[in-house]
Amino acid sequence: MTHRSAKDPAPVLALRDVSKSFGAVRALRDVSLDLFPGEVHALAGENGAGKSTLIKTLAGVHRPDAGRLLLDGEPVTFHGPADARDAGIAVIYQEPTL
Repeated sequence: MTHRSAKDPAPVLALRDVSKSFGAVRALRDVSLDLFPGEVHALAGENGAGKSTLIKTLAGVHRPDAGRLLLDGEPVTFHGPADARDAGIAVIYQEPTL
C-alpha cells in the first residue's frame, strides 16, 4: 500500500461510496476507490463479487444508485459509455461479446 501526503495530486478517477443494485441483488455496496496516473490495479474475487459491475460503472455502462464518481477531483455523471470514452476512460473487456 502506498501512503500519500497531503501535497500529492488528487486521483485521476475515484469512486466514493458507490452502490449499485439489480433488483434484490446488491452488486456494489459503498465502494470507494482511487486511481492515480501510472498505477496498475487488479480486481480479484469470486463470481458475483461485483468486479464487472465496478468496471461497467467506471465505463459508463451502469450508473450508480448511490455515491459519486470523480474525474480529476470533480463529480461526473456518465450517461453512457460514450461519455466515459470522451472523458478518456476505456475498457477492454475479456469477453468480446460485451
